[in-house]
Amino acid sequence: MIRTLLRHFLVLEVLVVVSLVPTSVAGSTLEDDLAHIFVGRSFTIRNFYRGSHLEYQSDGKLAGKAESGYWSRDGMVEFSSVRISPDNKLTMQGKRTCILLDTHQGEFSNVTTGDNVVIEVQLSPDQLKFQSIISVLQKILLNDHDRLSDLVPSYWANCVSKKVDRRDKNSPWECLGSRNQGAPDFAGKKLNWDTPLPDNSLHNGMQMYTLVHNIAYLEEDGVTTPRLQVGKDPIFQWEQRRKTLDSITLVLSFDVDGDGKPTNIMIVSPVGMGLDDEAAEALAAWKFAPGKRLSRPCVVHARAIFNINRPNTQLYRR
Repeated sequence: MIRTLLRHFLVLEVLVVVSLVPTSVAGSTLEDDLAHIFVGRSFTIRNFYRGSHLEYQSDGKLAGKAESGYWSRDGMVEFSSVRISPDNKLTMQGKRTCILLDTHQGEFSNVTTGDNVVIEVQLSPDQLKFQSIISVLQKILLNDHDRLSDLVPSYWANCVSKKVDRRDKNSPWECLGSRNQGAPDFAGKKLNWDTPLPDNSLHNGMQMYTLVHNIAYLEEDGVTTPRLQVGKDPIFQWEQRRKTLDSITLVLSFDVDGDGKPTNIMIVSPVGMGLDDEAAEALAAWKFAPGKRLSRPCVVHARAIFNINRPNTQLYRR
């Protein structure tokens, strides 16, 4: 009899496990029962491992090496088949999926990346029972006991368990956190804008995305505005190979500390597909001339706005 699995589906916590009513089908095989649970549904791989072939031991531990990726880009797989070989090897095949924000609806949808993945688990003979296999897979895939907010980088904390919303139809979609946990509110506040550094369009020989960032600093009495000195943009090469992106805007909140370093980076207007992560990592390496109060360096709240335009129809030529 198939054991009940709890469905856990939040706005950003995409299909960790699936809820099904226990059933018992006369004449069904172990493979049939597993396929009934997994085939055609998306699950999240623990540690968000990258790669096309992941091998696991009978205790659910990874055999060999695999690089951890970004949860919104690398973590999810939609299974297409489940097989158990005569030598007790469980093989699950599927396609990688990721999430991308629908800017019209303010909701995340699953996007197929075109990347295939095979998960193999070497079972022991005494594990060839449905519930034993489920117990192993719960160590490989996220389940209802896991909190995604505990597993993602801190810059996702403002978004991962909150609804993406907007104040009105003309406002951007934002993860509106609480006063204690959310990014500082810039709505209606006086802002100082940094002059963008020279254009750093993404010329990589495939598609050309024009990427322009702007920085807004929260204006405070008696405080001079920081100035960006080093600001290398993210590249987004992975996304360009797999998806034609519409024009999108990604917003990150951060503080410029007294040493001119970005701290407390948080996603405000997310995109998904790993773009948020790449932008946050790029931002963390930026360097500023710090703001000052009474001639002393001080912390200044800021936001980085990345505007990514549609691909140019002409490829870059040197």
